[in-house]
Amino acid sequence: MSSSRPQRRIGPVGTIARLCLGLGLLIAAWSQGIEPTDLLVGLTIMPIGVIVLLALRGRGAAPLRLFGPFGYAINFGFAGLLLLMATVPALIFYGASMLLAAARGYAGCEILAIHNWITRRDDRMACPVFSPIDAIERQQVART
Repeated sequence: MSSSRPQRRIGPVGTIARLCLGLGLLIAAWSQGIEPTDLLVGLTIMPIGVIVLLALRGRGAAPLRLFGPFGYAINFGFAGLLLLMATVPALIFYGASMLLAAARGYAGCEILAIHNWITRRDDRMACPVFSPIDAIERQQVART
């Protein structure tokens, strides 16, 4: 496919779920009070950190595929660490990432949504919240 716009990998329920949770996280951040440094960290430093971390694998690395128990463990660990270290910036990072994932139809973990958009990669990791929704939608589409 030579189109610059990637194919949507999520259905309407997955899209709506990401929109609702993403907006909910941004509202939660706003309700705690957002400082300019929170925006800087959540919208630039955290995404850059993910990009740098994955860039350590090398420019020609195969697409990342982290599924199953290992993928979920990394996801929970990463989210827990970010939320403990910088709650409001993490809420902004996750909320913005979910909105981007909804807009682009990205089916992987929202941690990688900004990374994939900027680097034009297709790295994926299991998402404890959205993977089950996406799997059910794929099954329903396959049945029709």
